[in-house]
Amino acid sequence: MENSIPAVLAGRALRSLRDSGYSLAAAIGEVVDNSLEAKANSIHVRLNEDAESHGRPRVGAIAIVDDGAGMDVDTLHRYPQIGFSTRYMSTTTIGKYGVGAKLAALAYSERLDVWSRTHGDSPWMHVYFDLAEADSSSAAGVEATIAAPTEAPVPPAFVDLLPQSSGTLVLWSRVDRLEAGRHASDANTLRVAVEKELARMFRYFIDSGVEIWVNDTRLLAHDPLLLMDGTNADRILRRHYQRAKVDPSFPLKHHYPAKVIADETLAFAGSSVRLRLTVYPPEVVRRRGMGGDQLATALAVPDNEGALSFVRLNREINYTNVPKILPSGVLELDRYIGIEISFTPELDDYMGVRNVKRGVEPHGDLRALIRTQLSRWMPQAREEIKRLWGEASRRQRDAAGEHASITNRLKNADRTLPGGKARPPAPDREKEILNNLAESAGHSGPAAKAAYLARIAELPYVIESVDYPGHSFLEIQHLSHQIIIMINQRHPFYQDVWQPLRTIAEAPAGTVSGDEATAAAQRTVDALTLLVTAYAKAESMDPQPDKFVELRDDWGKFLRSLLGNVRP
Repeated sequence: MENSIPAVLAGRALRSLRDSGYSLAAAIGEVVDNSLEAKANSIHVRLNEDAESHGRPRVGAIAIVDDGAGMDVDTLHRYPQIGFSTRYMSTTTIGKYGVGAKLAALAYSERLDVWSRTHGDSPWMHVYFDLAEADSSSAAGVEATIAAPTEAPVPPAFVDLLPQSSGTLVLWSRVDRLEAGRHASDANTLRVAVEKELARMFRYFIDSGVEIWVNDTRLLAHDPLLLMDGTNADRILRRHYQRAKVDPSFPLKHHYPAKVIADETLAFAGSSVRLRLTVYPPEVVRRRGMGGDQLATALAVPDNEGALSFVRLNREINYTNVPKILPSGVLELDRYIGIEISFTPELDDYMGVRNVKRGVEPHGDLRALIRTQLSRWMPQAREEIKRLWGEASRRQRDAAGEHASITNRLKNADRTLPGGKARPPAPDREKEILNNLAESAGHSGPAAKAAYLARIAELPYVIESVDYPGHSFLEIQHLSHQIIIMINQRHPFYQDVWQPLRTIAEAPAGTVSGDEATAAAQRTVDALTLLVTAYAKAESMDPQPDKFVELRDDWGKFLRSLLGNVRP
């Protein structure tokens, strides 16, 4: 029997480590981390389409080049060595385990080449690791090693990326895990996905001026909070609203910031966690049911549904849904809510930070603390979204009139009702009332006022929701041939019951959850009960409430008739 055996079968172990679970962007991000630690100002990622899969171009090599400080020969020699890091277990740097960039390379390729130099007048020194060679060595019982760096030319396909002074080129070749259909349908789709994820992952660095390029595209920051200025979202929104007749209610802006609902620092375990929560701006939220259209998809709004962004030292290390951390679970409207949790490396254990930057989420007491705070702020954020939906519905209704549909149907139903007995005002007073109504309904110009008055001239009932002070819910004017009903938008019954119900009623089919519909129905039943109760209380304020008996009889009679004749 042998006295000793290898602790690790290097070839097999390295093959096993290839399944580390990286997305392509996350794998590339491990190399970008090193570039940022080297104080790079510009980082170029090139996905080289030098192969085909199923007749479609696929990525056969990946290069990451930076203009950072570069590596001396000793550091470069150890770059491919799993476990080596000049920042091993540091709590002040992005990386700390010494495995990320190596496992990232193995996750997608079988060969890793690195060129680096520390001065512009120095030669490019080269080191490499080849998985096939390691397999052969391991099979022969020989330890797999990394040869010392040597001066070597950079492949011609990547020479144009090299900086004039110091820097590093990392090249993954023999890429064997990006065939068409595995991670994306084709190379272009894969590139777009990488751009989006890197732009979000390194948004704080991009926002601070670091250039990150993917092929020929310079990335703009992708901020899931929608607070940063000059982001990709701002560019998309400007282009969208520059188009004629998209939505004239939204003026063109340079920046479309979200509304901050919460920004608090939570003390924990001698350190702190910053929680920020935002609601996307009206130009993004728009009307209910639009969260999956072309604009929303371009802004990655559907991807944001219930997602939390975990940021460590200004670098996002996870963007994901965390089970059971949001009150009432994840709702569809949560796609309009940005949530960011920022922490320092002292809390790595509480956040589950591992040697690969994925799967990070809080646990134990820290999870409970964050969940408590989210339970406090999420209801406010959700109510804000519903308010924005209500405002959007109101703007849409204002163009044609909020109650235009039912007043047109009331015109036919009124034919069977008896005439009223109220004495109309004098003609001049009636004209004044109609002019005031037109202005209250938002038709202030002479032409707009004339068009509005012409439109309502033949209606027996004119109903308008208007904004006026006071406690009154209704203001009613009895004219010679019509009844004017003005509903006070400031009244709580309108704001808490009428408008939310209108928003739900106008929502596209399938966009209202069962819980939401049930809650609205319960609130409506309560509100209707309060409506008749308030009327009864109002009667009691008169010393002779019996005089309202005939009024109540007529009210019930006309309500029954209208319900029978006014159909949807």
